[in-house]
Amino acid sequence: MRTLRWAQRALIVLVATLPLLLVTLAFVPAFLVLPFRRERAAQAEAMVRQLSAWTRGLLLSSRER
Repeated sequence: MRTLRWAQRALIVLVATLPLLLVTLAFVPAFLVLPFRRERAAQAEAMVRQLSAWTRGLLLSSRER
């Protein structure tokens, strides 16, 4: 039974990681341009914070309780 829970958790993390990866790849062009424009640096920082929050949420939700 413990193996089944581990497999389910691994599958959930895999499924949740795919959209996060797609969003990260979609942000790459913005990450390459925005930090070099002074008026857009804050927007780039906000995007990085959001990606960090999503990643942290994904990792914390996958932990065994």
